Amino acid sequence: MEKNFYLEKILELKNNFSVKIISGVRGVGKTFLLKTFAEKLRADGVDENEIIFIDCAANDRPKNFQQLYNFVMAKTSESEKFFLLIDDIDCVYECEKAINAIFVGAPAEIYVTCSSATLAGKISALLPKNCDVLKIYPPSFSEHAKKFPPENLSDTLKNYLRCGSLIDTLGAGEKFIPAILRGAAHEIIFEIVEKNSLQNAKLFRRLMMIFAQNVGKQINPHQLLKILAYNGCSTNSNSIQVYSEIGAQLFIKLPRLDVRTGKIMPVGGKFYCVDNGIIVGLAEVDEKFLAENAVCVELWRRGYNVSYGQAGMMTITFVAKRGDEKIFIKVLPPNGSISVRRGTRSLRSLPAGTKKILITAKPAKNLGDIENITLQDFLSGK
Repeated sequence: MEKNFYLEKILELKNNFSVKIISGVRGVGKTFLLKTFAEKLRADGVDENEIIFIDCAANDRPKNFQQLYNFVMAKTSESEKFFLLIDDIDCVYECEKAINAIFVGAPAEIYVTCSSATLAGKISALLPKNCDVLKIYPPSFSEHAKKFPPENLSDTLKNYLRCGSLIDTLGAGEKFIPAILRGAAHEIIFEIVEKNSLQNAKLFRRLMMIFAQNVGKQINPHQLLKILAYNGCSTNSNSIQVYSEIGAQLFIKLPRLDVRTGKIMPVGGKFYCVDNGIIVGLAEVDEKFLAENAVCVELWRRGYNVSYGQAGMMTITFVAKRGDEKIFIKVLPPNGSISVRRGTRSLRSLPAGTKKILITAKPAKNLGDIENITLQDFLSGK
């Protein structure tokens, strides 16, 4: 995990009158960040007695909201102010009730980690004006590349696109990598099923596999119903919506934006995954979509809100917005199957003055007002 980047983010939230939620998929480094933050507090002179660290995954820790509330109150009854750091809070049943009660009734700065996007939403709903969510993503390509010799950067990129950076395959033989990715991806899904007490584990697993198989492609609830029924998982649109929201820690749905009107279109949507290794662990996916997925995650990591664009009959891979900045991005397949001229048609249709970026495997020429950057350079942050 990029320790300094996320530590700086959490330090920016310090002293905010809010509950800070550190959210991310299993193994991304949430616990490490929370412990690093605790070390920073001690280094800054905060008394040890004012730092309450609770590991909710431990056997002897509170298991429901009442136990959690009582535990914290007993520890801090005489404190004028304390820092409450709770790791794996999604192990505590109805924990959002305890967090709400502690926030309202105790002089605490509260920091929690969770793997569940649904739980982060519940806490935010209880404290809509007093909640900050810090979403953590797997290590960037730059961080991933530090494990490999710098002269082999192109091979490192291929490894990153295929394996991501969440699942450790370093040193594994080529023939073992698919099994490692498959096992890790299903283990992550199993944990989501357990933590959310899902009644239909088969449906959730199949839904995540469908999202992996169709990453970067338009898919709607009606199509999902048909695919699930074909695979022996008959269900309804409501269940799909609920399970999709639970699975949003892995697969996030991008809305479709009409770039000419600036409005979100009601039909359509594409799913992208927080890590390429999870995709490959669940399905066989074309390298075009793996490249798109890596770009999408990098945009999320940099704090952009991402949608995909529709310009008449043409598509724009991503529309990235951050504050007043808006970027229109087209990602071309690494294998060169689409020509630069054909691939830039949608960007060239946009008005002059629009920020347009074309991401290609190799440098392109004569693009006018379209900025070209290679996939390797974009993921490297250049």
